[in-house]
Amino acid sequence: MLGATLTEDQLYQHCLTARARGLGSVVVRPCDVDSALRFVSSGAVKVASVVGYPFGGNASAVKQYECRDLLRRGVRILHAYPCPGKLHSRQFQYQETELMVMAEACADAGAILKVAIDIPLLNDEMKIVLCRMTKRVGAEFAITSHPRDLELIVRHCGFRADVECGGVDTREQAQQALLAGCKRIASRNPETLLAKPAAAT
Repeated sequence: MLGATLTEDQLYQHCLTARARGLGSVVVRPCDVDSALRFVSSGAVKVASVVGYPFGGNASAVKQYECRDLLRRGVRILHAYPCPGKLHSRQFQYQETELMVMAEACADAGAILKVAIDIPLLNDEMKIVLCRMTKRVGAEFAITSHPRDLELIVRHCGFRADVECGGVDTREQAQQALLAGCKRIASRNPETLLAKPAAAT
């Protein structure tokens, strides 16, 4: 639920759906965290949010504050967005240090860090570099919203980080992602995935 025009009423309805369907988490904008925590109440649905969304262009200090602020407010799953420009400039230490600080903050708070490797501005080489960073900093998940990248990311994340596949809209896509080795599925339309198949005629 990261759309720029998402309203409070839409957020509420989506959170109700997540509770009714027993989803693992909802991913919301940082400005919606307090409302989402209230809407999901104390149930099993976790509230996740994003740091540096969508292209990681904020200064490291801003990302660090955003990370700690979200953790303080009760978020226990963070999606970190690296900066493609820094990666293409081969400023790898800069980017890895940024991720490491967030990983340490999450570990201290008992939260999960997921590194987004689904940025369309990255080539395969940079995606592999990010996979290695994800493992080295101790992040729990690498995320892609592009099923075509699943094989590459699963192969380079190895056993040290699990893979989550987003952008899944159909049962067939979900089955393919699971068979490819991803551990979690993310969808903007979970009702479609969870609906019972129509009876054969």
